[in-house]
Amino acid sequence: RELRQRGVFDSGGRLIGHMANIYVDDDRNFRFVDVAMGGLIGFGKNHHLVPVEAIAEEYPGAITLTVDRQIVEGAPTLSDPHAAPDEGLQRAAREHCEG
Repeated sequence: RELRQRGVFDSGGRLIGHMANIYVDDDRNFRFVDVAMGGLIGFGKNHHLVPVEAIAEEYPGAITLTVDRQIVEGAPTLSDPHAAPDEGLQRAAREHCEG
């Protein structure tokens, strides 16, 4: 299923950004999403790495997370959202969103 460009809502039902990229493992299992937040007309956006376990629900055109905006804003950022996140960044994202 195509998730890119879907709206992303936090646990409080607030629109916080959109899904910019999806990262899969070597077996093509869906592992992380890139939630793009802020910016104007494509400039100044921050790309935050969020594990798929933080996705609560999917709707046509949107997803809802189990975490709030502050958790996503504090999640590790991707310096290059077009490159796969390294293991350290993946670990940091999981630890941050879990607790």
